[in-house]
Amino acid sequence: MELKIKMLDEHAILPTRGSEKAAGWDLYANIPDPIVIAPGKMAKISSGIAIELPEGTFGGIFARSGLSTKKGLRPANCVGVVDSTYRGEVFVALHNDSDEIKYIHHKDRIAQMIIMEY
Repeated sequence: MELKIKMLDEHAILPTRGSEKAAGWDLYANIPDPIVIAPGKMAKISSGIAIELPEGTFGGIFARSGLSTKKGLRPANCVGVVDSTYRGEVFVALHNDSDEIKYIHHKDRIAQMIIMEY
């Protein structure tokens, strides 16, 4: 499957897959300064990229298992949706389910996107 990705910022990182058979593409934070997420709060994180998905598909934005189980961070809407017609920047809203302040830094892997047919 071919993804057309537009870098919206020179510091953005292209999505990557952990292996050739990985289901998801890791999305990376593209932020100039660390973002603080207080317990029970949410922050909208920039990826610095726009994606053109094939017609008849969408990008499901899911939690990365390590981020959710080790840090207590998950997508605020549980599963985000990037429609094939959407051409804007991909953002990930992360919610802090833990009792501690969490930090997101530039280049942190913040979610995974799985391309799905509908």
